[in-house]
Amino acid sequence: MEKISIDGIEKNLNMAKVTLFEVPDKPGVASEIFGALGQQGISVELLVTNAGQKGHSNISFAVLQDDLETTREILEKSKDSMGTARISVDPNMALISIHGQKLAGVPGVAGKIFHTLASSGINIDSISSSRTTVTCLIAQDKIEQAVASLQTAFQLSQS
Repeated sequence: MEKISIDGIEKNLNMAKVTLFEVPDKPGVASEIFGALGQQGISVELLVTNAGQKGHSNISFAVLQDDLETTREILEKSKDSMGTARISVDPNMALISIHGQKLAGVPGVAGKIFHTLASSGINIDSISSSRTTVTCLIAQDKIEQAVASLQTAFQLSQS
């Protein structure tokens, strides 16, 4: 296996997860949701959707805990026009991101990250990845343990 080069691990505490259930799978719905949040200055830190079933899908995303109430208010106001069945929130989440050049091109990186977290008893709620970053949404109270475990697994200096 090619050597895995990790440039660093970043944590983002004080996150909240929002999930919209049974969102109609049609053009414009995501625009309505994230346009309304953006107009209120709310940044979405992580966004995950699932494959639609019977014309509907679920959308989960992370926002700062400080933005959670405003986010909830915006979504509740537009819940009917969006056609979503239910909104749930989890205010005690954190993000951990592993950065490295061309992570997606090195076989085994995701597996090593997920194995390390699982071996530490840390459940991954959501995952997002790009060519250079793998980000996981986890319980806030597990963030320090996750950082330490990944630093050990990838032989990074602990700061």
